[in-house]
Amino acid sequence: MSRTDPAGGFDAARHLDAMAPALGLTITDTQRPAVLQFLAIAHGMSEVVRAAPLDPASLELAPVFRPGVVRGEAS
Repeated sequence: MSRTDPAGGFDAARHLDAMAPALGLTITDTQRPAVLQFLAIAHGMSEVVRAAPLDPASLELAPVFRPGVVRGEAS
């Protein structure tokens, strides 16, 4: 179950093998099948979100949080 996109796209096993050490995670052989399953699910969900139509003109950037500064105060 390592390949989630046989056409050459997302490979859950390769992603897991690359990201687990980078994140300091140890995935056991017992955990691996479930982790691969959830990575495949997450990838599928990301594809749904990415396919949703989005008008670039409707995007608003979130304000930047600066601790201790009240909006409207001179800095």
